[in-house]
Amino acid sequence: MNQINLSQTLAAGASYYAGVGGIVADGSVTQAEIDAQMVDAYNDAYALVLETSYYTTQMMLEDQHDAAMDNLSAAIDNLVDATLVFATVGAVAEMAEDAAGGSPEEQIEAQQILEAVDMTIEQVDVDNYNEAVGQVEQYAQEAAAYLSASLNTGITSVTDQWASSNNVTVAAYTSVTYDATQDLLWMHFMNDSGQAMSAGFQGYLQQNFKTAEEVYGAGVYYGG
Repeated sequence: MNQINLSQTLAAGASYYAGVGGIVADGSVTQAEIDAQMVDAYNDAYALVLETSYYTTQMMLEDQHDAAMDNLSAAIDNLVDATLVFATVGAVAEMAEDAAGGSPEEQIEAQQILEAVDMTIEQVDVDNYNEAVGQVEQYAQEAAAYLSASLNTGITSVTDQWASSNNVTVAAYTSVTYDATQDLLWMHFMNDSGQAMSAGFQGYLQQNFKTAEEVYGAGVYYGG
C-alpha cells in the first residue's frame, strides 16, 4: 500500500528533524494514516483477486499435454513388456533356418529344443501387443495436439473470450478430448450456473500432422 511506504518515509524524516530540533507540522506525518475508504478499497480488491480465475485455456491445454505425456510413457513401457514375449520369434526363426540347412542330427536337436521349451505365441500376447501399439499412437496424438493447440491463439484466445461471455470458468473444465481422425478438439465445461457447455475446434491442427514416413524417419534418427 502507498500509505505504508509513505509512513516509512515520513517517519524517517520526522526522526531526523526530531534529532536536530526541527518540529514537524501537524499533519505532516499523520497524512500517512489509513482511513476507512482505503480499507474498503483494499478489501474489495482482495476479494476480487480471490474470486477471479486466472486459469486460461492455454494452461488447461498444457496440463492436458503433460497428462497425455505421462500416459504415453506408460504405454511405451507396456509396449516394451509386450515385445519381450516376441523375442522368442527371432530365436525360433533363426533356429528353423539353421535346422533347414543343417545335418539331420542338427535338425533333430533343434526339434528337441523346441519341444522342450514352449515358444508358441498365444492370442492374448498378440492382443496385449496390439493394444500397447494402439495406445502409443493415441497418446502421442493427444499429447502433440494439446501442445499444438496451447500455442494456437486461434484456439486459446477464442476459447477464453467465449468462456468470459458465457460465464464459464476455464478452471471448471470437466474433460478435454482429441480425435486425430477428424482433427477434432473438444473442451467441456460447467458454467457458473452448473450448466454443461462445450467448445470445439475442427481442422485447426492439420499443419501439425506427420506422415508414417516422417514418424519412421524420426524414430530411426532419435531412437538410435
